[in-house]
Amino acid sequence: MLAVLLAGALLCAAAAFWVLRAYRRAGGGARSAFGALTACAIVGIATLGAYLVIGRPELAGMVYAQRLDELKQRDPTTFTADEALAVLHEAARENPRDPLPHFYAGQLLLNQGRAPEAAREFDAALRREPRLAEAMVGLGRALVQIEGRVTPEALDLFDTATALTEDATPWLYLAMHAAEEGDAENLRRYANEAGSRMAPDDPRQEMIRALNRQSR
Repeated sequence: MLAVLLAGALLCAAAAFWVLRAYRRAGGGARSAFGALTACAIVGIATLGAYLVIGRPELAGMVYAQRLDELKQRDPTTFTADEALAVLHEAARENPRDPLPHFYAGQLLLNQGRAPEAAREFDAALRREPRLAEAMVGLGRALVQIEGRVTPEALDLFDTATALTEDATPWLYLAMHAAEEGDAENLRRYANEAGSRMAPDDPRQEMIRALNRQSR
């Protein structure tokens, strides 16, 4: 940690020397350079002071670690999105083989509209558990958000997931793709498969009815 502080001090000194040399080449004297040098000194001291007070160099990452410990004592339902992501990223670091922290982070990011980041988290989950159907569906949904359509890669993910889960979501996306392709036969089949996996009062049933009307 002392090496970091020394490097910072050297950088401040180099910046001050550069400013002084530029002033002298421009025809200014030591008096004209005094203000700029003073500013460099103030910035360097302020940065060092903030680091010593907040960063706690003797305990690496102390503030961040303390905050995580405090979060772990709280009810997770009170977390902000950023707090939840921080806890999930820490869980992923502590359990590098566990796919679930990545999966839940992906879900959270997808719900925030951060599809590219969500795709990376779902992909990380699948690298740890290739048959995790929920992560397949999540990655497929993220790709749909990114591209604005059901891509061939997303289609393969949804198709594979149908054999691994009773969730209606992959069937629904297969039906949407069939609708995009004008494939009325598969549209009806996929829509009916999706509808049979939903509760009667599921709001998505209205989408199923709309898709069935489109297939006629």
